Amino acid sequence: MVYKNKDYINNLHEDSHYFRVLTEASIVSKADINGIITYVNDNLCTVSGYPPEELLGRSHNIFRHPNNPQSMYKEMWDTILEGNIWRGRVENLNKNGNSFLADTIIIPFQDEKGTILEFIAIRQDVTSYVHLKRKMQADMLKKEEEKRINDAKEAFLVLFTHELKTPLNAIINFSKYLHLKVVNSQVLEPVKTAKLLKSIIVNANDMLDNVNNILDISKLQSNKLDYNKKLFSLNKLVISLLEQFESLIQAKNIQVDFLTSEINEIYSDEYRVKQVLSNILSNAIKYGDNKISINIQKSNNDIKICIHDNGKGIADKESVFDLYEQGNSSLMKRETQGTGIGLYFLKLICNDLNINYRILDSQLLGGTNFELVFTNSKTKKGKE
Repeated sequence: MVYKNKDYINNLHEDSHYFRVLTEASIVSKADINGIITYVNDNLCTVSGYPPEELLGRSHNIFRHPNNPQSMYKEMWDTILEGNIWRGRVENLNKNGNSFLADTIIIPFQDEKGTILEFIAIRQDVTSYVHLKRKMQADMLKKEEEKRINDAKEAFLVLFTHELKTPLNAIINFSKYLHLKVVNSQVLEPVKTAKLLKSIIVNANDMLDNVNNILDISKLQSNKLDYNKKLFSLNKLVISLLEQFESLIQAKNIQVDFLTSEINEIYSDEYRVKQVLSNILSNAIKYGDNKISINIQKSNNDIKICIHDNGKGIADKESVFDLYEQGNSSLMKRETQGTGIGLYFLKLICNDLNINYRILDSQLLGGTNFELVFTNSKTKKGKE
């Protein structure tokens, strides 16, 4: 900042009352036109660790700290050589090599003709203040981070316990029902028995998937998840998933169109890719209405699979990949199904396996289009 006030400057000569008061309260030095020190007060000697004889006749460069940019010194000299006052916070080095921060004012003294005779530097040591402020900011950030972690843990417990309780209740209640019938020697219709057992198996598998996802996320975050890459058919993988979800698809009376023009093989971890596709297809079944379209396309070395649904779509297509986030819902007021874990797990797996992923509005069915692109190269770098 630049200031110019000659009456104020003239009152700062060494023989003035103002100057004596100033030297008691501030760190003061004077220099000639070349920046050579001609005067230092006791406060400067105390904070810098230099006695007067080691400072007089030396350049102010003796205090220069490498953290300060060269542009700052250029701007400083340009300002004071024009006869203007320079203000700034400067990091300095003391004799022991330690730094001290000083709010600094440099005032040029001029004669009647405007010729600069000398400069006076007035400093206030703000080291303790700045360090205290930084510590307070660090403590505040630490508390905020701890609160964020605690909130995340609490949210996780709410979500995960809910996801465990739902299938567990189904497993326990259906098992109790079957057990009661057996104890009372009551004959159950085979179709109804098979339906109840199927429901128990599906809910048990859902619960197991949730547990496995949590364990895998922990491994992913610590870079301890191993991959087994090989060449496999993406077409066959999709068909096996459709067979796995057949009962759910029929229960919701969903029409599924699977379009592919050729056998498409990719080089990746088949089990992990199946987890990713299973998550996407499961969401399409849950949040879609009654139509799903799966389309596999090949372009050069890239193979793209698109899974469309005719649901309500996703407004925020980025945040759904964050841990514990769900489209159009909050952590505690769950308006949708799912834990908010699946898409976060998907993101981590795709990043590790170099699979490009994105969510689009479906131009085909009007809901959501989840798109995965596999670069079909064995030389592609990734964790094996």
